[in-house]
Amino acid sequence: MAAFPPLDRLIRKEVAIGTLREIEPPQDHIGLRLIAPFMDVASDDVIFDFATGLNTGLAPARAEDAESELAQKDNLFPGVGRASVIDWAQKDYYTASDVSRFQEATLLAARLGVNDTLRLPLVLRSQVEELQAKIARDDANRRRRLDNRLEWLITTALSTAGIAYNDGKIKFTVDFGRPAGQHNQPPTGSTWNNTTADPIGDALAMNEFMYNTYGVTMNRAIASRKIINSIMNSDRFIARSGLVVGGTPSTPIDPNYVMDGWGVDAARQVFQRATGIELIRYDSVYRTRPIGSTTFTNNRFLPENTLIFLPNLQEMGALDDTSIGFAKTLTSPHPEGNWTPGYYEWEEATVDPWGRTRGTGIKAFPVFLHMDLTYSMVVLP
Repeated sequence: MAAFPPLDRLIRKEVAIGTLREIEPPQDHIGLRLIAPFMDVASDDVIFDFATGLNTGLAPARAEDAESELAQKDNLFPGVGRASVIDWAQKDYYTASDVSRFQEATLLAARLGVNDTLRLPLVLRSQVEELQAKIARDDANRRRRLDNRLEWLITTALSTAGIAYNDGKIKFTVDFGRPAGQHNQPPTGSTWNNTTADPIGDALAMNEFMYNTYGVTMNRAIASRKIINSIMNSDRFIARSGLVVGGTPSTPIDPNYVMDGWGVDAARQVFQRATGIELIRYDSVYRTRPIGSTTFTNNRFLPENTLIFLPNLQEMGALDDTSIGFAKTLTSPHPEGNWTPGYYEWEEATVDPWGRTRGTGIKAFPVFLHMDLTYSMVVLP
């Protein structure tokens, strides 16, 4: 028996089926963990039915018939349409020389009867281990890019109340319907970087409005580090520290420097106890680099100056009786995933010159049934 798997199993899809599906989303991402977790559906039509507000049909990154750039669903004929919802995919190509060197090294190792790469001659060991390490790195990078895309879809929906995508080839727009009076509203008081700001009063006023309108309160809010740090800027919080009683101090006081135990965390806890709203700090970014450039740019998933309030899910029972609830990321089956939902992998081999293409993808799209139960507030300039 050969010491290493044969070439056709080097990047073989059967080896990976089911493994990627078990991997947890990145812990610095909140979309799939806290906002819109995965929900398996039986077919793409289920997602089409929920993704309303489309301009010209839902355009997939990949379609059932080859890798077309745009495929539409025909509204006149239910169930008809060659599009496979949003099929996000990434792939890497391994040249014939890479694969050939690996195969030659594994064949030599088999003939030498070596079962441990550490016992191989250095030249053979490097040929085997370098390609395996490259494949592992590429697998991780493809998965990270897909995770970033799903996070972008979810956070973009929360931030803009919809998803508008246009990369020059694929274009679609989905509007999840947050009322204008709840979208990017200013605080009732001053912006939170001002000494006259009233963060607790702003949150209580927002919650009173939402309860009077929908009968549901907000108990979570997604905020940047900058927003949370700004809570202490108002005179109200300085007075809360006990350094000033009933009035504006004549000179600015920073409690961080004059009082142990009082700081951003303490102010955050005061805010949460007074409003019943948990502040979830979120500052994740994804990196982009123009082709040909060596400069990377960090792009935030959510605006740094906007606070996004989310509904109390336990209070939504009277408003929703669906399995989706507030939001879910619907994922449908793919043949390369053995007809199971979630992540899948595939391998494509060319006859000549024997190169290999390995890819990872997922058919998924977030659906927000109750975007009207959210509220976004621009609290910083």
